[in-house]
Amino acid sequence: MSFYTEQEIMEVAIKVVEEYGELNTTELKEILNDIMQPSGEDLIINLNRNDSKFDQKVRNMISHRDTNDLYKYFNYSKVGRVGILTSKSIVKNEGTIKETTEKYGQDSQNNTRKEKKKAFNARKVDFEEVNKRNRELGELGELFVLNYEIKKLGKNLGSKVRHVAKDDGDGAGYDILSYTEEGQVRFLEVKTTTGSLKTPFYLSENERLFLETYGDEAEIVRVYNFNREEKTGEIYRISGSEFLRIINLQAIGYKASFKENN
Repeated sequence: MSFYTEQEIMEVAIKVVEEYGELNTTELKEILNDIMQPSGEDLIINLNRNDSKFDQKVRNMISHRDTNDLYKYFNYSKVGRVGILTSKSIVKNEGTIKETTEKYGQDSQNNTRKEKKKAFNARKVDFEEVNKRNRELGELGELFVLNYEIKKLGKNLGSKVRHVAKDDGDGAGYDILSYTEEGQVRFLEVKTTTGSLKTPFYLSENERLFLETYGDEAEIVRVYNFNREEKTGEIYRISGSEFLRIINLQAIGYKASFKENN
């Protein structure tokens, strides 16, 4: 459970603004949430506002910019009601900005720095805790789908539904062995999130190969808007063939090994 101080948030905010060059206050809050992963008390929603305690600390930090160290690093301005934080390292480099603007267009340097940084947000993450939460959420989602399938299929077919990931382990390439109402086999890989349907998720190479091999017999079952306490959520299903056709897969890891003769 986190309880970040304004000072701790400011140290990360300085790094972020320097790396991006320019951010509005909403962008900064989103990035800080992504990097620092607030939890517990920091996620309590303030009365009469839509933001969390953590977001309030970010707002307070910006409001106190003249008395904390932020003034050393960025200038603050407003466009309408939107606050803009601009790195002083860009403002000082006026000659480069002028040349870049003339060659590539307005705000080119800011936009270039933003684009470069998008893929490189360092995160302060307790991986053991994150993995534990993900496993627990995944298991709850699988049980939710398992019970849904059993209830939907009725006594005869429902009795054949198996929780393969629990009974046999994770290497099968799917989580639940189920059936259509006509008795045709379906291999279900369950992906659960407390977020919306379009929240990105991870797929192992083994799971991808299984979808590719079994096509329409395999399905991704996306459980979204999942409530841990009530153990309820919404379900979206897509066949393996359709999944590989319409979903963008991005490689995010490498297996490293020494080359021969080295």
